[in-house]
Order: sequence, then structure tokens, then C-alpha cells
Amino acid sequence: MPKVVPEYKEEARCKIVKAARVVFAQKGYHEATMDDIAKEVGVSKGALYSYFESKEDILKEISLQSHQTLRDTLRETGKFTNLEAVLEQVYTAITEKYKGNLHTHFEIIALSSHDPKIRQIVREEYQKDIEAVEAFVEEKKKQGAIRTDVDARVLSELFTALYMGTLAKLVIGFPSKEVHDHWIKSMILILGKTKTTDPESGLGLSKLQVKP
Repeated sequence: MPKVVPEYKEEARCKIVKAARVVFAQKGYHEATMDDIAKEVGVSKGALYSYFESKEDILKEISLQSHQTLRDTLRETGKFTNLEAVLEQVYTAITEKYKGNLHTHFEIIALSSHDPKIRQIVREEYQKDIEAVEAFVEEKKKQGAIRTDVDARVLSELFTALYMGTLAKLVIGFPSKEVHDHWIKSMILILGKTKTTDPESGLGLSKLQVKP
């Protein structure tokens, strides 16, 4: 019987999660079994249980990984003051890491509509996303990289909504270049510094628009 882990436990967990993504996509979460996942990995079901207590536990890990990618990327871009460079990093991280598996994110959301346990998982991860984006927005405000005239919480909600919409467009097959360009342009419109006009010269100046 092949072993789940050649050397490291984390490597084994990653293999199991990857296999579960495949099985869930093929059979659907409720129809899939731990036996199916074990077979996909190439191990016994008993070996699988030494890493995950249940199918729900694996689903939770899938959801966590998907959301954690966004949060990690936002933290890693903390040093960037160029907004477009940050947005490129976020887009690249998501599309490269979960290429071909983005649909799983929406399957989990669909399941949450009638499964209270999954709903709780999704809500907790969504809240963590909002908090991470809000911290990111606050940091970018301090750096002078984005607008300061809108509450950070509002901007974080807008960021997250557009992020979800971008993933949805990729899943349903919109051209990747079109999705990419709309993501960058839309986020710059939402977060970017606004243009105001110098009343004396009539020239357009790049300034932050602040509420009176």
C-alpha cells in the first residue's frame, strides 16, 4: 500500500486536497466519498483519515486555501506603492495557483445555501477576506497609493465584490485578457486617486479628493 506522505505531512495534505478538488468537480461534494478521494490519491481510506477527519474537513481546507491566497498576496504586496502593480500581483496569484479549479470556490458557495456547516465555513473565510482587504486599504492610504475620501470598509467591500465577479467571469469562460483588463481598470477606478481641476489654471491635477 503506497504511503500518503513520502517525507512531510504538509505535502500529503496538499496531495489529498488536490485529489479532493478533482473528485468534487467530477461527482459533486455530496456524492463524493472518502473512498473516492483515497482512490484518487492512491492510498487507503484509513491513511486518508490520519490527515483529515472527514470530507467536510477537506472541504474546509479547500475553502481556506482559496481564500488564503488572496490574503497572502495582499500581505506580500505591502511594499508596492504602485496600485496597478498590486492588482497585477493579485490577478496573477489567483489565476496561476487555481487555474482550472476556480469553479470549486463557487461550488462551495452553492453548497452553503443549504448546508449550515459549510455556510459557517464560508462566512468565516469571507469575513477574514474583508478584514485582510481593509487592512490592505488602510496601509495603501498611509502610503498615499490610493484614494482617502472613502471609508476603508466600504472600499474593502467593493474590492471583494469585484474580485468575486472577476473569478466568476473566468469560470464561465470570458476571454482571459478581457477579464484581466476589466479587473485592472475597474479596481483603479474604485481605489485610485481622483482627478480634480485647479480652479486658477484650469489644468487637471492628480489629487486625492477629500470630503469637505
